[in-house]
Amino acid sequence: MTRLAGRRALVTGANGGLGSAIAIGLARAGAAVAVHSRRAAAGDVVRDAIRANGGVAETVTGDVTSAADVAEMMRQTVSGIGGLDILVNNAGIISTTPFLELEEEEWRRVIDTNLTGYFLVGQAAARIMVAEGRGSIVNVSSTRQVQAWPGSLPYASSKGGIAMLTRSMALELAPLGVRVNSIAPGTFVTELNRHYLTDPDFRDKRIATIPAGRYGDLDEVAEAVVYLASDDASFVIGASLSIDGGQTIW
Repeated sequence: MTRLAGRRALVTGANGGLGSAIAIGLARAGAAVAVHSRRAAAGDVVRDAIRANGGVAETVTGDVTSAADVAEMMRQTVSGIGGLDILVNNAGIISTTPFLELEEEEWRRVIDTNLTGYFLVGQAAARIMVAEGRGSIVNVSSTRQVQAWPGSLPYASSKGGIAMLTRSMALELAPLGVRVNSIAPGTFVTELNRHYLTDPDFRDKRIATIPAGRYGDLDEVAEAVVYLASDDASFVIGASLSIDGGQTIW
């Protein structure tokens, strides 16, 4: 597949389950990929996997909650892969603390990473894209943007914020040639959630809430991102694409 041939993409949080699948999927579609992680060694694993399959990839590092780090991340990206046409905002963390036990520090940590980080990286990337007159940004949200779940208050709040961040970015950037959309994945097993999603009792209860009767496959997320990043989605602006097996139908 070469739908993204000649494109340059940055994926934040690309060392995790969703992020690595997205980075590999973009490379498979022909894009050169800047693989972001906070620690180079983690990003190098994904970079090397892409290169082993004939793709082009470089590792970039930085803290998405730091404006200075984000500026350096953009410099590394442009230097490493020659420019930036696609951004996938994916770096995020999970909180499972009940509301009445939630400390302010944990609230701020999740919001800073999952929402402020998207703003900082999205703005820095958009400035590069606007200067070129084209680009595509895909923000990775979650079904939690519309669906509450016990113990997910800061995480769900951040994802709800991403939904409106996406729409607001899309409104301002579309006239400047940059498309902004988001995806809202449902239940996928990653390193962040493996410890509880694979528990047999939890698994049975969760799958009972998914009309498709299964967890998602990470490649299904990657393919959705490739579509939104490609010219096939040239008239798709400000959309949120649910990839959840029908989980939010209820």
